Amino acid sequence: MNLEGLSSNEVAAKIKQGKINRAPKKQSNSSGKIILKNTLTIFNLVNLILAIMVLIVGSYKNLLFILIAIANTLISIINEVRAKKTVDKMRLIAEQKPAVIRGGKTLQIPAADIVEGDLVILSLGDQILVDSKVVSGTIEVNESFITGESDNIIKKPGDQLTSGSFVVSGTCKAKVAAVGADNFISKLESTAHTIKTADSKLFTLMNNIVKYISWALIPIGVLLLWARFRVPGTTTEVAVTSTVAALINMIPEGLILLTSTVLALATIRLSRKKVLVQDLYSIETLARVDCICLDKTGTLTTGKMKVKDLVPGEGHTKKSLETALMAILSHTSTDNATSLALKTKLLKTAKFEPTEQIIEIIPFSSDRKYSGVVTDKATYLMGAPEYLTDEKLDFSGNHRVIAVTKDDKLLGYALLEDEIRKDAHEIINFFKDNDVDIKIISGDNLATVENISGKVGIDNIRGIDLSSIKGTINYEKLVQEYNIFTRVKPAQKKSLVLALKKQGKTVAMTGDGVNDILAMKEADCSIAIGEGSDAARRSAKLVLLSSDFAAVPSIIAEGRQSINNLERSTALFLAKTVYASILAVVFVFLPTTYPFTPVEMTLLNFACIGLPGIVLSLEHNTDRIKNNFIKNILTYSFPIGLTVSFCMAVLSIVSHSQGFSHPELTTISVFVTFTIDLVLIYWISRPLNKLRTGLLFAIIGIMAAAFVVPLIRDFFEFVFLTPANLIVMAAIIAAGLVISELMRRIMQKITIRIFDKDAMIKS
Repeated sequence: MNLEGLSSNEVAAKIKQGKINRAPKKQSNSSGKIILKNTLTIFNLVNLILAIMVLIVGSYKNLLFILIAIANTLISIINEVRAKKTVDKMRLIAEQKPAVIRGGKTLQIPAADIVEGDLVILSLGDQILVDSKVVSGTIEVNESFITGESDNIIKKPGDQLTSGSFVVSGTCKAKVAAVGADNFISKLESTAHTIKTADSKLFTLMNNIVKYISWALIPIGVLLLWARFRVPGTTTEVAVTSTVAALINMIPEGLILLTSTVLALATIRLSRKKVLVQDLYSIETLARVDCICLDKTGTLTTGKMKVKDLVPGEGHTKKSLETALMAILSHTSTDNATSLALKTKLLKTAKFEPTEQIIEIIPFSSDRKYSGVVTDKATYLMGAPEYLTDEKLDFSGNHRVIAVTKDDKLLGYALLEDEIRKDAHEIINFFKDNDVDIKIISGDNLATVENISGKVGIDNIRGIDLSSIKGTINYEKLVQEYNIFTRVKPAQKKSLVLALKKQGKTVAMTGDGVNDILAMKEADCSIAIGEGSDAARRSAKLVLLSSDFAAVPSIIAEGRQSINNLERSTALFLAKTVYASILAVVFVFLPTTYPFTPVEMTLLNFACIGLPGIVLSLEHNTDRIKNNFIKNILTYSFPIGLTVSFCMAVLSIVSHSQGFSHPELTTISVFVTFTIDLVLIYWISRPLNKLRTGLLFAIIGIMAAAFVVPLIRDFFEFVFLTPANLIVMAAIIAAGLVISELMRRIMQKITIRIFDKDAMIKS
């Protein structure tokens, strides 16, 4: 059997034949696709049609809205392309290169450069990237991705390896049997047209708004134009511009821009902290996390260990214990923290004498919790004491205990100590201060985990060893009663996560190994450690490239800031959509002129929606998300939207009966709408701080300038109001303020009754 791999000439020949692993990869959209996606939208089409209508009637100043639409599109493209480049760069850093043997030398090459016939080296944690055949060594693989079964399968020389599965123990050399589109995983991906995306309330809301408004625009636009021409004395220019103003108001394109901008900026900010965001909307899921499942290793501890002592069992010597350990460590290839610590200790004091012939190597498995070797004279095993001996432990919980047996008889114990992270206490305090429940899920000894958990500040420790439970396990009851779970197998981790989700928890799961993957895939948000297995990184929605778990609090804080601020800003955009939609329908039946022009709505949109939306969306805000979009919309957007609709309808009727000119009507309409919008901005800005107070004064200043400065006033066609105008305006504003506050309180009570009887929205 040739174990030196392909020669350079053979590799070149394979490449020439096209037998190279250049299968289509799942990547972010290209820059061209991003430009097309953001340009060819229903909103841009509507804006273009409306702009053409305004252009035809010659009302050029009312084309200002198309400049806003163009700016929105350009900003969306720039933000998304920038985020794409950041993510692609981070993915390139995160992607590990598989090891292959060519010409007798071990090389690290990109997965896309693997050719048919290559000799690849596979070990613990590696994902099998191409269909292969084992030629030497023995490994265990998990094919749950393919079969749905969590049981591990032993693969020996001659056995087939399927792409998409991953190695859970052992090391082997395998010959590549298929590349590119011929791989099992490639064939599977070519037939699978859907992928599981983040459960995003924000994404769902955006889609529904786009869908319903898109369907409504055309019939409402036709009816409005028809109704305007029916009003006596209405010119074509007034009919067209008023219809265009009504339709523009219905489109919440600023909200879509703001959402994509905030999420893109969050992705870029996280990249600076060496965090790869593989799913944009997982940032929202992070914001809602109220329970995080941690493994002890790599989170509470550094993952490094040192041997405290070697304790021989009764009737055995320290030398026999050391000899057995070296027999196992010399032939098992797993280099985890435990084996590295033991090797460091033993290489100085012991050496395995090859007087016994190795018959079989038993690689470590997270299911059986031990590894070992079978020789022609004995079977040596090392691992968790609970799985190897019935003897009771008599050691302090400060140590990790590794039992060593020979032919099922105890030779002794190795006592190891974990190195606790310096910032572990600070991390735990962050979770406690931010109402995030902590669950420790570990494969280690219960006493050890409880001891370390206490040292890092976890309160009210309630632990259980899952290996001690006989019969069927009630996971839902367990997660209610305990916060520390030890001797947990991979399938049990998954069951614990599912039980937490059934209780309404939004669960984040951290992991670094293949034994975490089943649970990570079920969690609402999965976070992989960069130095962990390739399979774990591929399964996660976020990857800590620096392997620094201290970044997790800042990740959660980033998510909360993004979504809290978006929830608040959403009320501004949807209030306009509410009253614009209502007015569009109402003015089909009212024999009066629509009270706005496109250029005036552009001013209102900038001053009362765009500016405060951007400012408030970038504020620091790491409060836990307790409300939801629908509740905020009902509590804030609907009262304001309905109030503006009522005021505009009444104003139009009064204006028609009193003979107000069209410029007088639109001037009063803008001032009334601005005042009521200001109330909404005040509501969502409470409690006021310097930034929010400054924002309110800035908005008032912008609108005052539009009414007072002659050039600006003339551009927007505002006029000085008569005493009769002012009396009507004051009366409508007073009524609007009373109605808006009354409706807010009514909607507040309704939302509490619907969503949360025990919680009160700040009034």
